Amino acid sequence: MNDRRCFETLDRSLQDLLDCQDKPFGGKSVLLGGDFRQTLPIVPGASKSGILASSLPRSYLWNNFKVYMLTENMQLQRPNISTSEQNLISTFSSWLVSVGDGNVGTPDISDPQDMKVIRIPAQYLIPYTDNALTELIHFIYDNDTLHTPDATTLSRKAIICPKNDVVHEINAMVINMAPGTATTYTSIDSVVPHPGDNTDIEVLYPVEYLNLLNFNGLPTHALELQVNSPVILLRNPNPRGGLCNGTRLIVTQLLPAIVEVQIMTGKFIGRRVYIPKISLTHKDKELPFEFKRKQFPLRLCYAMTINKSQGQSLDKIGIYLPNPVFTHGQLYVALSRAITPNSIKIVIVPHDNDDPATTKNIVYSDFLKEIDSTAN
Repeated sequence: MNDRRCFETLDRSLQDLLDCQDKPFGGKSVLLGGDFRQTLPIVPGASKSGILASSLPRSYLWNNFKVYMLTENMQLQRPNISTSEQNLISTFSSWLVSVGDGNVGTPDISDPQDMKVIRIPAQYLIPYTDNALTELIHFIYDNDTLHTPDATTLSRKAIICPKNDVVHEINAMVINMAPGTATTYTSIDSVVPHPGDNTDIEVLYPVEYLNLLNFNGLPTHALELQVNSPVILLRNPNPRGGLCNGTRLIVTQLLPAIVEVQIMTGKFIGRRVYIPKISLTHKDKELPFEFKRKQFPLRLCYAMTINKSQGQSLDKIGIYLPNPVFTHGQLYVALSRAITPNSIKIVIVPHDNDDPATTKNIVYSDFLKEIDSTAN
């Protein structure tokens, strides 16, 4: 909802379609919903100024929007909610907003303007030990969930963490805990040299090396799946049919050339579809080639990155922080995935002499104040 380029492209398209160049979006009203406390557009290698430059408030369109703030907590309006539950939710919500606004904690010496060290309340913590990650996994995926999984239960649970390498580690741990036999599907990897490059790419980058490469947005070379394991879709094969990037699915059948899955989220819950292997391409200016991988566009999603979890509401959520968050809004996104305060547990891996109950929070407070100043 926050990428400037998407809305500027939409603006020009509607102006052309409606032949109305002098009005934003061709004169059509556009309603947006979102929260600028959450993560901003991903701009690889960009500084704070580069990230903000890609956000919607930096667009020429921004002055045409009216900003309205939502102020009523609808969780407190649920029927049959006790006074103690109301107090718990109200306290958690107030703390969560303070985290999102960057109003709690002490300035971090490395970046006192945008980074603070905050203390996590004890009731949300699993104290760090060598077995803390295993304890967190069992909190989310208890024996009943692992032995008798179903789409409804799995869709309401997840472990989230900042980076993909840790996601892969946790997914491997959980699938090894689950009963049943896993099937491993291997990809076909290749590279295409850049135009004008006469280097013998195949000699420099053998297939064995390519198989070891992992990139954001691509499945792994060896994709380990088993029936009833949750997966997440990495492409948009059929948006109208509910198959979009980020859709969560549960594996129902593993066949040699296709994987049968059942949709777990969105309005097509319960629908069964077949996923084939497809060719996926990764382009990076820093790479001397264009990377291609033919594989099922799926990843296990017992665990997922914080960014990937954005927009999902979960009955039970574990947050694993082997390292602190690294960009604006990530900690707020992680904490706000929980439907109720009692459904969240956090493991913080301490470093050096750090307090094991504290972690870093990054918030561009000046940017949020700028948004607030335009609110109606």
